[in-house]
Amino acid sequence: MHCYSGTLGNPIKVPNSSNNQTTILDLLHFEFPPNLQEYDIIIIDLKDKESIEYCEPNFDDFSGNKRSIFLSNFPETIFDPRPFSSYHLKSELKECCDKEVLIIVFCSSDVAIDYRIRKINSNYSLMDEIKNYSLYEFLPFLHRFSNEHYLLGKQKFGKNIKPFNLDCSLIDTLSKFIDNFIYEMIFDHPKEWDQNNKKESKRKSFIPLLLNDQNEIIGFLDLTENISILALPQLKNQEQKKNLILELLNNGLPELFPKIFPYLTQFAWLTSESYFLPNHAKILQKKKEIEEEFKLKLKEIEQEIEVNHNKYKFLHDLITETGENLVKSVEYFLQWLDFKNITNMDEISTKIKEEDLQIELDSGLLVIEVKGIAGTSKDKECSQIYKIKNRRTKERNKFDVYALYIVNHQRFLPPHERKNPPFSQEQIKDAESDERGLLTTYQLFQLYFKIEEDFITKEDARKYFLDYGLIEFKPSNSHELGSAIEIYNNNTVAILNIENITINQNSSIIICNDDKWFKAKVLEIQLNGQKVDEVSNGEIGIKLDQKITKKSILWLQQ
Repeated sequence: MHCYSGTLGNPIKVPNSSNNQTTILDLLHFEFPPNLQEYDIIIIDLKDKESIEYCEPNFDDFSGNKRSIFLSNFPETIFDPRPFSSYHLKSELKECCDKEVLIIVFCSSDVAIDYRIRKINSNYSLMDEIKNYSLYEFLPFLHRFSNEHYLLGKQKFGKNIKPFNLDCSLIDTLSKFIDNFIYEMIFDHPKEWDQNNKKESKRKSFIPLLLNDQNEIIGFLDLTENISILALPQLKNQEQKKNLILELLNNGLPELFPKIFPYLTQFAWLTSESYFLPNHAKILQKKKEIEEEFKLKLKEIEQEIEVNHNKYKFLHDLITETGENLVKSVEYFLQWLDFKNITNMDEISTKIKEEDLQIELDSGLLVIEVKGIAGTSKDKECSQIYKIKNRRTKERNKFDVYALYIVNHQRFLPPHERKNPPFSQEQIKDAESDERGLLTTYQLFQLYFKIEEDFITKEDARKYFLDYGLIEFKPSNSHELGSAIEIYNNNTVAILNIENITINQNSSIIICNDDKWFKAKVLEIQLNGQKVDEVSNGEIGIKLDQKITKKSILWLQQ
């Protein structure tokens, strides 16, 4: 292919720094092939370009008795020549109307600019006029109404894109890049006069190709007489744009434009059913049946995903929500944890600031304050539940009230990037002194999986809700071994000090890291450099079938 690299020009930095300042421009730096009419495919990328520095016009070398210049007035500091260049391109494209031409456009936001153009003749008479042009001026179906500019669509940004329901190789090609498109424009479907029905209707030659979530058009194919327009959203980078163009030229476009791609389509008739090879029809039917079966199974899986999401959405709510939604998700979690007699105090009308949740226990009453915040908790927020605890104690005339503050802190961050725990040492000590608990919703989120994986029972987990200070959940039916003194052999051998704890080969060890618990099996035990089958005291080495770190807390599962 013979190629030419042209441009609509770069935005120009104009030195309009004060009132009444005007800058003169004569060169807009657009460049088109001098033989544009000989090209079959024109690719236009409307992505914003970097601005260039202003150069003063040169009036010394000029032939002719007429000249036009552009005037840029304060407060404009960036002069964008592209809409005028687009208009100039439109006049050049008129020379291509006697043959089939394809224009591929990578779209950006539309821009409409009023240009102040001054015409100078040999008599030094000046005549200024205002002309309005659009970035999409080159499109053959862009119209103007009275003196106002008609924008093709409207600005809208997004990346959630789906292909139009159309069975063709062009859609198949675009679908390969569907996750990499970024749209900046949505387009109206042009209308035409239907002479038979005496009314306007959508133009049939305009074919939507790509839609956003609201089914608005963000990519289309327009078959206008000899000049066809393929308009596409932007892609994330130039490499993806190059790959898409190659895919389009080789696969997506030849069947639609056989005159432009004669060598790729000269034997296209062989795909007709009349020339099928032996067994080809049966194989195609088999392919179709597999595709239909796949679509059906995929739909079933998508429905299953949706049902599962709705069932466990409360877990995501624990680490994202605030206000009433967060309280509801905590309440649902506590019900799942088999707490009974839970009361949502927000649903009880009262003028006094109350706790969010109450749980009646055999041993007393648990009052819970729930908060979702963008940062971490202030001292006042942590201790608010203590005042409510005292109020309930007086009401009951009993010292059987437990208090718990649960917070979804830094809720706009992924939990593993948050400060964990989010409480200062002073806040934890104050909570211990006041006999109240501190807990995060991220701990609840993790607790769900620790229970499901049988690290801790629901019964044991419920007991920790009554602890003071920073609440920490620990494995059930296990004895703490602590952290390794040293680790060796690619982090699979741990040196420990034990006292009156029996460990033998095949013992199960629970490894507790900050955000993940997992089980390891004891493969070998050494005491004083000798292999032993069982040990209860001393400094020992155990070899595990899993890697650990020096921060890992080890628990011997009973």
